[in-house]
Amino acid sequence: MTTSATTSSATSIASQDTELREMRRTVAGFLDRHADPARVRQAMAGEPGYDPVLWRRGVDELGLGALLVPARCGGLGLDFTAAAAVLEEFGRRLVPSPLPATLVATAVLDACGTPAADALLARIAEDGVSVAVAVAEPEAGWTTGSTATTATADGERWVLRGAKHHVVHGAAVDVLLVVARADAGIGLYAVPADAPGVLRSSRVALDQTRRLAEIDLHEADAVQVSAGPDAVDLLTDLMLTALAVESAAAAKACLAGAVEYLEVRHQFGRPLGSFQALKHRCADLAVTVEGALSTAWYAVRAAAAGSEELHLVAPLARVVCADALMQAAAESVQLHGGIGFTFEHDAHLYLKRGKANQLLFGSGPELRRRVGRLAGLQP
Repeated sequence: MTTSATTSSATSIASQDTELREMRRTVAGFLDRHADPARVRQAMAGEPGYDPVLWRRGVDELGLGALLVPARCGGLGLDFTAAAAVLEEFGRRLVPSPLPATLVATAVLDACGTPAADALLARIAEDGVSVAVAVAEPEAGWTTGSTATTATADGERWVLRGAKHHVVHGAAVDVLLVVARADAGIGLYAVPADAPGVLRSSRVALDQTRRLAEIDLHEADAVQVSAGPDAVDLLTDLMLTALAVESAAAAKACLAGAVEYLEVRHQFGRPLGSFQALKHRCADLAVTVEGALSTAWYAVRAAAAGSEELHLVAPLARVVCADALMQAAAESVQLHGGIGFTFEHDAHLYLKRGKANQLLFGSGPELRRRVGRLAGLQP
């Protein structure tokens, strides 16, 4: 690489980093005003499981729905690094929202490049349509190769039959992006959530900030947005990456909260944070958190670049970051002492989010086996 090319590349990276910092600052200020801890608890306890007013504000004031929608469909046309910067701020505060799945669905629809996908992208940009991704099934779990939900062509329309579960905010969104199997193979189908034949049942899960749903499809009308397995694989990889990003951000929030508490809580006439044993625990946790952030952003860069490496690094990032969040949340509960065990403190919410993120889109052992196969370490 020539000197001029190196300089140009460094300038481009610096410019992008500046834009991401500004985006984080803007989103953080927005959430500080409209999604403080009290409102997060109010949203998670009420219906539909998130704050529709906050969703609408984010769409109208910040253009969050149109973030990854390409310009040809009326969106901002940014890449996945921009989505990750936003997801960090939402993850740091555990904000209940259909935004993660909507952003991932947007990126996948853009990659599909079909007229049906572009039509849905235009609706997301113009109308702020929210999307949930329906992948897991009662028997197949998160293994898309074993998908039993069927898609049958009926003239110019498609009809879906089957059941999905663990659909995040699936009972409250506008559109379901469903993985289903047709005669030609597996693909992606867009289903209006209120269409005839769609039965949605909301479930309160361990993670109270993330309402799940069971979806039954009884000859539900659908639109095929992609007929190949590539879009399904990309959907899984981007969801794993999004979970990694928000997990790492939440782990960092746990560490920051614990350190802040140890600085103000006194015992034996001195701050708890002055005791060497607690310093060591925080130092070890800081190493874990920084490792998680680096791993998550490696996957984000791979996603933004359209790298084939994403198929390997996405599950690895999800495992590393979700485990880091569980460790950080558990340490936060312990370091806060008695108050950390109460329902009134937010530490338990982070612990529950960590456990949920360890299971969504595949358990740790499942994803480790997948990484091992892709890396050639096991058959």
